[in-house]
Amino acid sequence: MFKAAIRVNKFSTIAQLRGASLHAQRHDETGKSRVREDAEPGFGLAWSKAENDRDYLAAFKAHKTELGASERKNAPIALQAICVVSPEWVEKAGNLHDPDNPHNHQLFDQAKAWAESWGGEGSVIATRLDLDEKGGAVVDVLISPVRESRGKPVISTNKALRELKETTGERNEYSALQTSWADWCGQHLDRDIVRGTRKEITQRQHLSPETYGAVMDKARESVRAPSQGLWEAIRDTDLSERDTEALRDFLMLKGEIAHHKAQGRSYEPPEGALALHRVGGDVHTDPWPLINAVRSGAERVYEAAHRFGTGLRANMDDRYETGRDLFPSLSDRMHLAAVVAKCGAFMAKIEASVKNVLRPDVPQIEERTCWPQEAGAEVERHERNLGLTAPAVREETSIERDIDETDRADAERDRGHSHGR
Repeated sequence: MFKAAIRVNKFSTIAQLRGASLHAQRHDETGKSRVREDAEPGFGLAWSKAENDRDYLAAFKAHKTELGASERKNAPIALQAICVVSPEWVEKAGNLHDPDNPHNHQLFDQAKAWAESWGGEGSVIATRLDLDEKGGAVVDVLISPVRESRGKPVISTNKALRELKETTGERNEYSALQTSWADWCGQHLDRDIVRGTRKEITQRQHLSPETYGAVMDKARESVRAPSQGLWEAIRDTDLSERDTEALRDFLMLKGEIAHHKAQGRSYEPPEGALALHRVGGDVHTDPWPLINAVRSGAERVYEAAHRFGTGLRANMDDRYETGRDLFPSLSDRMHLAAVVAKCGAFMAKIEASVKNVLRPDVPQIEERTCWPQEAGAEVERHERNLGLTAPAVREETSIERDIDETDRADAERDRGHSHGR
């Protein structure tokens, strides 16, 4: 199987278009540093609506003239979609950096076709597949969708993304882009290309094979205590910012696995930046900053697992095969699945709890209706599989105990109000 993924940036200013042009033309330091020693700077496949295929500002002006479109004040003027497939797919048909490789041409053409399938005909203002870098199989696409507003054409990136989100049924626009691009690749390039993880959306990466190998080799070579050897391996390995973030998330998940093994059903997700009992406000208070603050610890674990391909839905088949490369132990994978489910259930509980605290006079929200809705059932299933819950007689979960305690407190409060009246 090959992977497809998307990274995205919204351009809101002319300066961003000018900066992207400088990078594409290899006039900036970052662009220069990415060129291979034996490559000609700017070598690759490129197209735009301007005479110079790498002048994105000129292409944008030509785009506006062509479609007669205006801009909304303070709204994005373009979306940069970085369309990625596994380099191995390109290499099936030849050299990764060969402009005559048919897979390079197919990828280049289909990235533009995909963008216009949801952005609209003529919405792409420029595309570029660099062949002068060490890597490959990446197409930069600049999209400036135009929609009608009060009878006039207006650039509307946000509206196009909302439409795509509705079409795919995804929870947010970035997931919609990811799913849409992967589906398009499967249909128009190779059915063995499937959706990658959301790491490309967040611009975070797993440890590269080279970095992971370097860390583990140095650890194995150490003749000192295992823990000391590992610390020194990490200390002595040259880690990029992305690799450091990936290693941090990996070690966090390892810690939560150990914590779940020790605590069992008593395991609770990491604390957030705000305690639930400190939540306050009125019906006009936006609940989401509070929700995010209370559940930030759990959400950090939940999202990290998802980036490593071990998210909530990854182990719904009871086989616990996903994540084997990073977590070889079946026990670790089972406990990680339980951790992710517990964090997901906590996130749903906090959303309902905060909204109910802020709006006590409206019908109360049940946590089973909050995202991720399936988390509660997954907690039960994984705990049952781990032998923490008997199949026939299930004990009350900690989350259910919290709910019962809240219900009892509410009942006592209501009785106090009635006696007062």
